[in-house]
Amino acid sequence: MKKWLSILFASVLILSLFAGCSKNDETASSTPKKNNDNKVEGKLTIWTFFGQVKDMAAEFEKKYPDAQVDVKIFPGDQYQTKLLNVLQTGKGVPDIFDLERGYMAKFINSNYAVNLSDLGAEDLVKDYVPYVQALGRDAKGDIKAISDHSSPGGFWYIKENAKKYLGTDDPEKISEMVDSYDKIIALGEKVNKDSNGTVHLISHYGDIYNMEAYNTKPWVKDGKLTIDPAWKKNYEIQKEIFNNNVDAKLEFFSAGWGNAINDGSVILTAMPAWAGFMVDNKDNKANNKFGVARTPKGFYMGGTYRSIYEKSPNKNLAYKFIEFIASKEWQQHNLEATGNMPGLLTVYKDNLDTFKAPMFGDQNVLKPYYETVKDIPAYKPDKYGEEVLSKWRKVAGEGVKNNADINEVIKNFKKEVKNTFPELKVD
Repeated sequence: MKKWLSILFASVLILSLFAGCSKNDETASSTPKKNNDNKVEGKLTIWTFFGQVKDMAAEFEKKYPDAQVDVKIFPGDQYQTKLLNVLQTGKGVPDIFDLERGYMAKFINSNYAVNLSDLGAEDLVKDYVPYVQALGRDAKGDIKAISDHSSPGGFWYIKENAKKYLGTDDPEKISEMVDSYDKIIALGEKVNKDSNGTVHLISHYGDIYNMEAYNTKPWVKDGKLTIDPAWKKNYEIQKEIFNNNVDAKLEFFSAGWGNAINDGSVILTAMPAWAGFMVDNKDNKANNKFGVARTPKGFYMGGTYRSIYEKSPNKNLAYKFIEFIASKEWQQHNLEATGNMPGLLTVYKDNLDTFKAPMFGDQNVLKPYYETVKDIPAYKPDKYGEEVLSKWRKVAGEGVKNNADINEVIKNFKKEVKNTFPELKVD
């Protein structure tokens, strides 16, 4: 649990400024070669916090047997600091380094990452989910990092539980039953009443944060804090959810949250597609047990991106690796092996009517995700967005619990932002 929390929410405070790259690079890797037979040769070093990269490297080596990939995995809560240290010193820097969605902006807007657009990456992402390709762009709009997945979320549910309390386990019907927050509140009140308070429709009012986080306007524009009016409306919705026992008061990734996925005390759990490890599937007992429905708004959580070190002596081979993870070949394999949703829209389309996952029985599980990911705005990451969002979560969350007026919440929020980012203009 701590490992995944650190991957998602690692927010190590880095006070040192990004300086130019050191003139010396001691990356231990050989110069890649490409002979007349198009044989790809050489050795790459990749740093990551994500164990799945081992499989990625193995598949790459199958495709290019004369290439070697050395994958070094670090704990998520240490990774960002270790990476920054080697980048600043220029010693022992990997050819490719992974970045988590929450902090990647500071790295791709530095001199450490290769401009992938100059190497032809625009062609690699032309058929990507819009927000996935946008998140890899720097402030100038150039591609500096690429992901192989889209990390979308949906409402997961135990079919038997849904039949009992919602009257159906059909994903399309359930999607229609909860396609607005007003419907969620009304249905949640009914479930709470029918179960005598023992079952709740959703886990936590914070699910609204997750659905709205990247569907609202950016927090900072031209050096000034801006608050999308939608956040005020969403705050009132969250208060209504909290005060009417629509939610089980179980915060995302808390121990109780994980238990509720399996015991049925929560009917609809807002889950990222990659979080199937939270389900108790010992001896395949979860096979055909679950369904997934659309949420009122599409959302995604997390995301791992890959950049090439600017001074890597193996840029050609490193780009070949980036090209591989952006391909249909890899993303199809990854979908089948892990259930991770692809970054390529073409892989979505190819599997919409055919792909099944044992946990979800006969459901075409890509459909609910595909129908929502297309509409999520495509915003470039910036150095303020994630931290400002986390401050809104904190201040608004306290406000919900204390039944505070929205004006008080906004006042406290602005104070927090100003204290953390004094350079921003805050009305």
